[in-house]
Amino acid sequence: MSSVYAFTQAGTTTALTVGGEALSFHELRREVEARKQRLSGLPPGIAILRANRSWKFIANFLALYEAGLPQAVFAPEWTPSEAEMRRRTLGCCFELDEDLGASWQSASSSPQHHPDTSLVLFTSGSTGAPRAVQLSRWNIEANVAAVLKSLDFSTARTQTLFLPLSYSFGLLGQLLPALAIGLHTELLGNLVELKARLEEARPIGMISGVPSHYEALLRLLGSGSTLGKGVTHVVSAGAAMPLPLRQRLLQAFPSSRIYTNYGQTELSPRVLCLRSDHPAFLSSATGFPVGNLSVKLTAQGELCVRGDQVMLGYLGASEATREKVQDGWLHTGDVAELSPDGLVTILGRNDELLKVGGERLSPFEIEAALRELPGVEEAAVWGREDPLYGTTLTAFLQFRSGAPCPPKRELRQALRERLSVHKVPADFYRVSQLPRTANGKLQRHRLAECVRPEHRID
Repeated sequence: MSSVYAFTQAGTTTALTVGGEALSFHELRREVEARKQRLSGLPPGIAILRANRSWKFIANFLALYEAGLPQAVFAPEWTPSEAEMRRRTLGCCFELDEDLGASWQSASSSPQHHPDTSLVLFTSGSTGAPRAVQLSRWNIEANVAAVLKSLDFSTARTQTLFLPLSYSFGLLGQLLPALAIGLHTELLGNLVELKARLEEARPIGMISGVPSHYEALLRLLGSGSTLGKGVTHVVSAGAAMPLPLRQRLLQAFPSSRIYTNYGQTELSPRVLCLRSDHPAFLSSATGFPVGNLSVKLTAQGELCVRGDQVMLGYLGASEATREKVQDGWLHTGDVAELSPDGLVTILGRNDELLKVGGERLSPFEIEAALRELPGVEEAAVWGREDPLYGTTLTAFLQFRSGAPCPPKRELRQALRERLSVHKVPADFYRVSQLPRTANGKLQRHRLAECVRPEHRID
């Protein structure tokens, strides 16, 4: 299969800007070709790259990819124990430095990965232990083609990217499509750098992040800010985008198109997309399938997906793979609604849906109402098992700096104006920070750790 990356066509156009250093597509192509020449004599198994925010990582990634050598991408911030756990999952593997020298090699010399494995990415572990997802080149390029179309990459002037490159959203969902179409990408370290560029009215083009990133960005910009002149595309994925955030983004970026998306690493990763010019955008709807993906619901309402982006399987976990992929359909673990025209609305994960009084509730609706409470910056809700009352709802509120914390009675009264009585949490806790992964996803299974008597709101 030929490379999808338009280095030759783009020529002297800038491909990457990192830390003020610019690299053209021609220079990137030259670096990739030079690094491909260094790949002979590598040990057997999967090559590990640390996803540093640098053009060297990107050139190394592309060199391995084009040479057809399997690789795994590790986050640079993982602790030694986290890295070692993932090395054990990979089995036969070795780690490469930025100059493609082998800095570490496993004792195992018998590869266990799928023969078509091109890339191994680890799930974020937002609902449990991370797994090693094996993706083929076919998976990756199907995703690139789907994303290019669904996000209208051809209409973007440039891309500004601060997502981690160890994250499927950042690497496969944003960086590779930009390279494929010959679009310049500037890599930033954080939201503060993006805020500075917005305030300086620099060309920004396409930006991407999870909803919590946009909540933070809008707070940094200040209420009522309209700084969207340099922004053409605002892409959100990684978590549900609540309706109030959709409305605020439309206000902050009036000349931009907003995209809400849904995906999973096991699906390379993009699955659903909904644009702000669609009437359903100002609702809780999630999106339509991208590329050649098909979707269906099980009798229990679980969303299943089939198509070219379905992973090869989990490395070292054949039973988990069989449970996840059945007859070609990948079971997402998310409960959804499907309209006759194919529009999907994600309600929540099987294990996240809250059953109160015999009714299944989505936490997203309740959390959206919690975020509308005065002074609340972020919020999460947890279904707490109670031997007397069954499941009771507990809310965790992260307040803005300096904002007062109202008593529970006032919080409940304000929520009754937005929610049915059975959806109003019984207990409230104030937290300084909600538990999240490095990618900004809420770790709902860790909310129980936030139940502390000294933080209870009475």
